[in-house]
Amino acid sequence: MGYFNGGKEVYSGLLPMPVRTCLVIALLSIIPGIGFAQVPLKVMTFNIRFNNPSDSIYNWDHRKKMVIGIFQKHSPDIAGLQEALYSQLSDLGDSLKTYTWFGAGRDDGQKAGEFAPILYKTSRFIKIDGAWFWLSKNPDIPGSRSWHAACARIVTWLMLRDRQSGQLFFFFNTHFDHASEEARIESAKLLRKKIDEITSGRTVIVCGDFNSTASDQAYKLLAEKSSPGFFIDTRASLPDTVKEPTFSFVGFPYHPEEGNLIDFIFTRNAALWKIGSYHIITDNRDGLYPSDHLPVAVEFLVGKLK
Repeated sequence: MGYFNGGKEVYSGLLPMPVRTCLVIALLSIIPGIGFAQVPLKVMTFNIRFNNPSDSIYNWDHRKKMVIGIFQKHSPDIAGLQEALYSQLSDLGDSLKTYTWFGAGRDDGQKAGEFAPILYKTSRFIKIDGAWFWLSKNPDIPGSRSWHAACARIVTWLMLRDRQSGQLFFFFNTHFDHASEEARIESAKLLRKKIDEITSGRTVIVCGDFNSTASDQAYKLLAEKSSPGFFIDTRASLPDTVKEPTFSFVGFPYHPEEGNLIDFIFTRNAALWKIGSYHIITDNRDGLYPSDHLPVAVEFLVGKLK
């Protein structure tokens, strides 16, 4: 298996991922006594829009400083990006030295096509394990797609130890298909199945561009309370006072529609985690936005282990 870590390609000859993950979880299953102190953990999901030269004044060269500025100003501890090309990740890596990124291109599992990478502060987390899979009937085959999807779609995940709280958790990041409702529904089912297999009931954060609003079936499969093992939508769990704006997709040029919220941060099995705040970031420069999506940020208060 290979992965890119901070832009460096690495290959390992370890045990198969499910076996490896189960062994790691078993080794880490002895948890010290739990204290009452809490530490903040900032999470962000951000579709940065792929580098499309035909975007004219909205192309990457005009936006990359603003994307970098989002990280510098809001300083998420960990973030899931969508639509990032390898060249864009290289640009971010050159400026955001405190972060490590992890992921693979969706077209070949290496550098080709869009990534759904995870960026995390190197000083904050210890990487325990991580990999990716495709949203298709053949999730282990690079570039595979099913269910009339317009594009190959990938999920990236990491298992991390938080140095500040001592807690172990999993972080998943993805981007559902924009064209096929069938693909979004089946992707939600597969995502849940794989998370169950990989995490064995551990704390999970799931973020991404789901190309689904809260009224769509794909969202309901993930977050509907009547669905067994549902995920908590961090936005829905907080008071209405934090729920402005009501959209995350804004387009180029900026033309948002009320209710067009398709970027989410979910969590599950987070007994020692409290959702402290939720924020849709609207930073812009004279009406030019860093992407056709707004970043979504959540701050968790995480119970600190003794």
